Amino acid sequence: MGSLSFSAYSQCRRTLFNSSQESWLTLASLSFRRHRSSNKRPQHAPGGHSNRPLRQKKGFAPWNTESRVYQQLHIPQVDPQNIPAFFEEQVVEWSENPQLRTRLVSFGVPDAEVPPLLDAFIRAIKAGELSTPEAQDKYVLSRFVHHLDDGDPVTAIDIIYCTVLFSWAGDLAHAERLSSAGLSTTTIHSIQGLARTGRRWFPADEFPMARSMRRKVIMHVGPTNSGKTHNALRALAAAPIGVYAGPLRLLAHEIWERLNIGQIVPLGVEEEPIKPADPDTALDAPAVKRLGNPKYARPCNMITGEEHRIVEDRATLLSCTVEMIKTMQMYDVAVVDEIQMISDESRGSAWTSAVLGLSAKELHLCGEETAVPIIQALLKDTGDEVIVKRYNRLSPLHLEETSLEGDLSKVQKGDCIVTFSRSNIFAIKRRIETMTPLRCAVVYGRLPPEIRSEQAALFNDPDSGYDVMIGSDAIGMGLNLKIRRILFETSTKYDGARERPLSSSQIKQIAGRAGRYGLHGDNNKGGLVSAFGSKDLQPIRNALDAPPVPLTHARIGTSRNSFLDFYLALPNDAATKTVLTAHQYISMMPAHLRQERMSMNQVQDLCDFLDEHGFGLPMADRQLWVTAPIPYRDPAALEIAQLFIRKFSTTMRVDLWEVLTGSILVANLEAAEALMKDPKPSVHSNIISDLESLHKAVVVYVWMSFRRPMSWPCSEEVGELKERVEKALDWGLQTITRAQQGYQQQEWQQRINSQRETKTEGIAYKRSYGSSMADDISQSQQKQRTMRHARALT
Repeated sequence: MGSLSFSAYSQCRRTLFNSSQESWLTLASLSFRRHRSSNKRPQHAPGGHSNRPLRQKKGFAPWNTESRVYQQLHIPQVDPQNIPAFFEEQVVEWSENPQLRTRLVSFGVPDAEVPPLLDAFIRAIKAGELSTPEAQDKYVLSRFVHHLDDGDPVTAIDIIYCTVLFSWAGDLAHAERLSSAGLSTTTIHSIQGLARTGRRWFPADEFPMARSMRRKVIMHVGPTNSGKTHNALRALAAAPIGVYAGPLRLLAHEIWERLNIGQIVPLGVEEEPIKPADPDTALDAPAVKRLGNPKYARPCNMITGEEHRIVEDRATLLSCTVEMIKTMQMYDVAVVDEIQMISDESRGSAWTSAVLGLSAKELHLCGEETAVPIIQALLKDTGDEVIVKRYNRLSPLHLEETSLEGDLSKVQKGDCIVTFSRSNIFAIKRRIETMTPLRCAVVYGRLPPEIRSEQAALFNDPDSGYDVMIGSDAIGMGLNLKIRRILFETSTKYDGARERPLSSSQIKQIAGRAGRYGLHGDNNKGGLVSAFGSKDLQPIRNALDAPPVPLTHARIGTSRNSFLDFYLALPNDAATKTVLTAHQYISMMPAHLRQERMSMNQVQDLCDFLDEHGFGLPMADRQLWVTAPIPYRDPAALEIAQLFIRKFSTTMRVDLWEVLTGSILVANLEAAEALMKDPKPSVHSNIISDLESLHKAVVVYVWMSFRRPMSWPCSEEVGELKERVEKALDWGLQTITRAQQGYQQQEWQQRINSQRETKTEGIAYKRSYGSSMADDISQSQQKQRTMRHARALT
């Protein structure tokens, strides 16, 4: 900062933001108040940085953005016409972030060389070298305007500065300057290597097979229930070799089934018109599925992360989830569904890879209108032909003038209630079934896809007795439901940090499930939308009337190659978390691309566990574990997953029942199976929760067995266990309908205790794992927590 005083600097910042409100660095600025409380400034090395390691005050972590309280943050008001002003003014305060120094050291910059590196960077910025129009493009400074909405704005700013630092310092033209500043040749070469590894300016070039051909990319865009996907699937059904890729296993299964039984009429063959059902008995129409025509049947295999269904070894059609796409396979037609998910913060990179990497003569992209600009930007320099076909909704959608006003007795047959917490789903189900003669099926994210499908079938079947569907936003895709009316319990959703309004896209996606074309009698009547409370009607109305807002970015992820490249470019002792962090803080890419977000809070324990207990594991195996469907938010399932990792790292062979012996979750399954034989069972939602946890743990084993079958050999056993859990879950969800009243949790605990005391095939179930492995895991976790706490205090 040179001669600029802190008070003057703060005044400039307040003027720049043009606001008297609390600064965007509300929390971060606290770390510098120890300097502001006195007229004396600490003695720094030239450029303003002390050569002593930075230390935080005890119990104080202002720049720990992983634990930041979102509600106290303010997104800075950066003038799009004068981005350099913000960039130049904020660099000093950013550079004094204690975690920055720790991060740079973990990336291989010696602690003593961090101050001269930052001083040289600051001097270049203050001199305006990075503020010229050419430099603004080179370092993508426009991100200060467009990327601050990506979660925590302080983290976003931190990432932008850090990527610019490595891009600038990694430029060969600046090597002599860095050497003069005091950086060693080894450090300069290390920074240059990291900068090269992080350059992803042309991600399309990472797929040479797709770049060797000029593809025809056809976008089918429109609202829900517009027929856009149907037309793309007809092209697939007529293709000699083709693939369908969707976001959910449910969707992959549905397309797999429809192709195999001939429900999809190939393009070029005249379709028979859909015959509407009797208007007076629309909800009592036959099941949604129509019989296929054998002459249109095509052998099709299915591959998802959890399931392989091989109809014929030489089948030329494949249905899969997006993550399972093979970019080195040649196709005549490829269909990628829900293309708007390309901007999804955790999964969007799979869609980006599909768009850029699928080697298909015709690539059909189905989804919302919002995705058109970003697809055009991604394919701008590929030479591909892009055609956009737009569709209108086939049946109208009406927002009712009044809400239920909280009166659940107004719920009708054919309604679907959407809420956003599992506890709310069961509470609403209990109230409706108590107040009305209606019975409710349920669908939410934690349920296995098979059980979601079963619950959907119950709702669709007029003879099942299930008249109402209650679900989360999981009903927004992947299920064909005979919904007459969508009822929003609320128009907000908790995102893990705060309650936020649903986006227009989310509301349209959910509301559009009502009145699906061909599932009701008079298609002109369409679907209805309402809410529990009147306060939510206006936000819903605004969303339904709002024009599509174009997506601003696509996501790019951590690939096996990029993981290995960063691992090789980092110091030899780099931790797994450091490799992941390097992707975020070093990678440079165009403004319309963003690195896939990964919560370091969630992966911290897994990374620590891999580094401590996975000694000797090849880096490819570590990367595989990082991308595995680890149930981070489910402690019971996570504990089993950690046992799997420990067993794999020590013996390279994981016997399913050797790990699960003594597991309380298996004991709970046995207890549930005993209840299934009871003519008058008492079922509590905790039973469902226990079974969901076991299913998540089982899915981890299934996922690994597909990728490392020699090390995970119990494919038949895990398949049988998975089927048992799904059968118990299905039974539990149906039984809980009439068993809510008068049930006490103690009854379930007694069942579990009884089952533990009963030896089945020589296995005695206990309260805990009772194994040295489990004890080691607990001790390891406590040790890691203690170490992280100690680091925070210093």
